[in-house]
This record gives sequence, structure tokens and C-alpha cells, in this order.
Amino acid sequence: MAKDIFRTLKNYSAGFHRTATEEQNKVYDKKIAELKERLLADMEHAPEIIAEEFAKCEVLKWRVAFTEGRVPTDTYTAVWKAVDNMSMALTDTKPLKK
Repeated sequence: MAKDIFRTLKNYSAGFHRTATEEQNKVYDKKIAELKERLLADMEHAPEIIAEEFAKCEVLKWRVAFTEGRVPTDTYTAVWKAVDNMSMALTDTKPLKK
């Protein structure tokens, strides 16, 4: 099951890597590694983990908006896209389907 998830994720990641900067790729890869570790440790709670990660992205976005008056793009985009790609890989492979 995990093999299918991460094979699908690899396809999504390739798309991000083609257009991102080197720094964005580093941030993205780091977030993907963190997500993989968390999900493999507790796949039953994958929906909650993904929701929590998206919430963290929203907090980051609004913190920058309220303090700096702008919407973040660089790091926010890489982290958000990592979470989004992981969520799409999970949706495509249906790991919780019984």
C-alpha cells in the first residue's frame, strides 16, 4: 500500500520540482519527508494528519498577511504544495479503503 502511495506521490513531486526554485525544492522535500514519516507511523489517522497540516499552512499564510500585509509565496507555496500533493496521492490510492 505505502509503495503505491509514494509511487503516485513521486509523479506529483516531479511536476513541482520542474518549476520550483532550488530553495523551494528543499523546503518541499523536507516537508514530504516529514509527512511520510508521520503517515507511515499512523496511516489510520491520515485524514486528520492531512487536515492538521493544511491548517498549519493557513496559519502561516494569515500570520504573514496580518504582520507583513502580503500573502506569502516562497516557503508557503512549497509547504502547501507538499501537503496538497500528499493528500492527492492518498486520495488516488485510497489507503483507507477496506
